Amino acid sequence: MKTPHTPEKGTPASAALNDQDYLALASCMINAESLSGPVPVDPDIAEAMGAFAEDALSSDDALDSHFDGVDPTADAEGSNHG
Repeated sequence: MKTPHTPEKGTPASAALNDQDYLALASCMINAESLSGPVPVDPDIAEAMGAFAEDALSSDDALDSHFDGVDPTADAEGSNHG
C-alpha cells in the first residue's frame, strides 16, 4: 500500500498517520475529487471504500433459494399413492 512519507526528524510520533487514518483521509479526498469527474484510485484505498466487497449469493445458495419452503420430495411421495 502506498502510505504517506515517514515523519521527518523532530516530528512527534503522534503526528504520523496509521494505516486506518490514512485510508479514511484518502477516501475522503477521493470522494471530494470525484465531484469533478473520474479519479484514479489506488486498489488499497478502493478496497477500504468498499469497492471490492462481495456480498452476492453463492451459486449453491441461489439454487437453494428457489426451493425455500418447498419440500423437494413432496411430488415424488404423492405420485406413488395414485
